Amino acid sequence: MAGPDVYFGGGDMLESENRDHRVALAGRDEALTEVEDLLRHRRLVTVTGPGGVGKSALVGALARRPGLVPGAVVARTDLAPLVDPGLVPHWLARALGTDGPAGKPQLAALAQALGDTPALLVVDTCEHLAKRCTEVLIALVDACPRLHVLATSRAPLRTPGLYPLSPVPLDVAAGLFTEYAGQLDAEETAPDMVRRICALLDGLPLAVRIAAGRLAQHSAAEVLDGLIDAEAALDLPATGSGLPGRQRSLRDSLDWSLRLCTAEEQLLWARLSVFPGSFEPAQVLEICGDAALPPGPLIAAFTGLAWQSLIEPQPDEEEGTAFRMPRTTRAYGRQRLRLSGEERELLTRFLTWTLRAS
Repeated sequence: MAGPDVYFGGGDMLESENRDHRVALAGRDEALTEVEDLLRHRRLVTVTGPGGVGKSALVGALARRPGLVPGAVVARTDLAPLVDPGLVPHWLARALGTDGPAGKPQLAALAQALGDTPALLVVDTCEHLAKRCTEVLIALVDACPRLHVLATSRAPLRTPGLYPLSPVPLDVAAGLFTEYAGQLDAEETAPDMVRRICALLDGLPLAVRIAAGRLAQHSAAEVLDGLIDAEAALDLPATGSGLPGRQRSLRDSLDWSLRLCTAEEQLLWARLSVFPGSFEPAQVLEICGDAALPPGPLIAAFTGLAWQSLIEPQPDEEEGTAFRMPRTTRAYGRQRLRLSGEERELLTRFLTWTLRAS
């Protein structure tokens, strides 16, 4: 198994890397300030949100801020390759360069080695090891009074310092698209065309980057046509270096999220894809519930999908809180519904309910 990817503070980034970081952080000034303030008060902060929303870029930028933790050793590691939750302390110890002696409990050895040394530890991709990461990070922060931790996770860790990172607004997405497109030898895209493209991207910076990268070989009109079919958009490849395997396409990102879901959450994800717009829990119970997904497990699955940012709340003043599934997330679920053989049945339920409610 490969070792952790480690970044130590100090030194200069390549100009191209600096540029990519600046572009990725467009529209995130408020989030940067809020997470920095939260870290000063909590010492353990988890930035949460859907895949491709820019969590890693945000914490990476904070880790490079001089004086964030004065005099600190800065280390960064990505837990994505790690499978065994028992190895989390060892992985973090290697990132910090403090491997303890063989045979000694690694968490205790790591806490002892750090002691009161000022340190900033950035831990990416905690979602698939959420329970163990929560235990280890809380224990380390409690034992090491000058340790600060920035973590990222698609599903919130059960820690007090949580910061949900939302997709970017349309204007910011359009600016991101223009910045990424400017790095290519492509014709300038008209602002109205940029906005039409970005309106289909759910405000995810990863999706914006993928769409802009298509301009290297396609016209803006062809890029727009390719995004109109949300299922086809799932397989558009990301361009450029530095992206992990789980972000080489929107399908790769959603595949990773699917593996984190329970069987009930996977089933409900597929069934929710029949809703073209917003939906409320009562509607979901009626249309998606049955012997395979009775009320108790369905409600738990619904909560789990919301917890993992796979569905998002849409406040509705007249009818309470409704939810929606982002466009590409819905397209991915629809493919799985089709493969399950349930598509016709669920569409019939949805249409029957729609006619009865009208």
